[in-house]
Amino acid sequence: MRYRLRTLLILLAILPPLLAVSWWKYSEWKAEQERQRAERELVQMLRTGRAGIVGVQPPLPEPTMLQPTRRQPAFTPLPVTVPPDQPPLPLAPRETP
Repeated sequence: MRYRLRTLLILLAILPPLLAVSWWKYSEWKAEQERQRAERELVQMLRTGRAGIVGVQPPLPEPTMLQPTRRQPAFTPLPVTVPPDQPPLPLAPRETP
């Protein structure tokens, strides 16, 4: 399909503002729908007597898998055992200034 350059330029001038206005109106409509849904839910809670503090989550249950443990050191040195038939290593002589 062939379009004239003039037609494409007209579409390029009209479509971006049209899309921007459409998106803005859609986001307003969606926010209004969410507000109305929350309002209907609140009215239903008030009618059934299940209304409490709105927006407050109940406390989380106590964790059962995570038990407090003793903190482990990052590095545990291995025990040094010297065989009885091996003499101890000699100490390096100190250098005197």
